[in-house]
Amino acid sequence: MKRIKQLLMVVVLGLAAVSGSVLAETKGVYIDLSSPDIFKIHRAFAVGTMLRSMHDVDVTVFISLSVTPYVNKDLPVAKMLSLRGQDVHQHMEAFMKAGGKIMVCGMCLGGHGLTMANLLPGVTVGMPGKLILADGVKLLSY
Repeated sequence: MKRIKQLLMVVVLGLAAVSGSVLAETKGVYIDLSSPDIFKIHRAFAVGTMLRSMHDVDVTVFISLSVTPYVNKDLPVAKMLSLRGQDVHQHMEAFMKAGGKIMVCGMCLGGHGLTMANLLPGVTVGMPGKLILADGVKLLSY
């Protein structure tokens, strides 16, 4: 466990060092999150929250495919799966509190039988087309 904590710290510190030079000309960061792996979910929101907290840059996490059910405010698994002291919903809420935006794929939402009424407060439905093509937006994919 100690080894995992050390590895996560190295990754976070490395990202912090690299992000300073990369973000000098960045107008925004788009994080594509489509893997239900708890470590990737944690990483997407930890990096997004770090970028929002340490740099003046817009960050949007786009949720699709098998991660879509996690935007359901009543999903028990989202409250049970935790990493580094936060469950999935707490990671999302901390990210949005830092000023990050969460967008979920509308087709994926319907495909999982969810509606707007099921969403965590602050999550929007849409497609990231213009965001992906915008000048100065960096892409991360998990």
